[in-house]
Amino acid sequence: MTIKGIVFDFDGLIIDTETPELKAWQELFKSYNIDFPFQEYIQNIGMTYDDASAIKILEERLGRKLDQNAVFQDFKRRKVALIDEEPLCDGIMDYLETARELGIKVGLASSAKLEWVGYHIKRKAIEPYFDVVYTVEDASAPKPDPALYTLTVNTFGLQPHEVIALEDSYNGIQSAKAAGLVAVAVPNPVTKVFDFSQADLILDSLADISLPDLMEKFA
Repeated sequence: MTIKGIVFDFDGLIIDTETPELKAWQELFKSYNIDFPFQEYIQNIGMTYDDASAIKILEERLGRKLDQNAVFQDFKRRKVALIDEEPLCDGIMDYLETARELGIKVGLASSAKLEWVGYHIKRKAIEPYFDVVYTVEDASAPKPDPALYTLTVNTFGLQPHEVIALEDSYNGIQSAKAAGLVAVAVPNPVTKVFDFSQADLILDSLADISLPDLMEKFA
């Protein structure tokens, strides 16, 4: 087997958006003296998360209605401010540059919306490194459904076993495996609590292994 393509998840893998987002939610709930429902929240990582659900939980625990739009805007401002301070995750730039040098296909497959993903990959000046960028709007269902990965591999014109998926979440690994890709888990501080036993490999960081060495493991 020869690896001919690589697909990156976005949130928590290219940029650790998940730790700042969790912090923003925790700060919001704390401002109302309510504990944040971490276990319920974390089950949705890697999927399309409905922010309104968290605010509804806050309302239920407060026992009263809130101005949901105002609360959400406060949360969003804090989340964006925190995420804008985040660098690319360790090893990402090296992988993108090496993939370009090797001439392999490079994709991004995210359950987030294009507006969100596009903003960040443009801001970090990495958009040109991707041959394809697919988001939740492009697929019939978000992860853990395999649709995003199947679409990406088909666009590459490759077989699933010729492509490595890099993921930080349980739902992402399930999606990649269901689509037949080689699934490599790279958990972040929030997602490290997941069970990644179905992953083909688990890394603490992409900086721990070069892309050529990773490809060689699955050759």
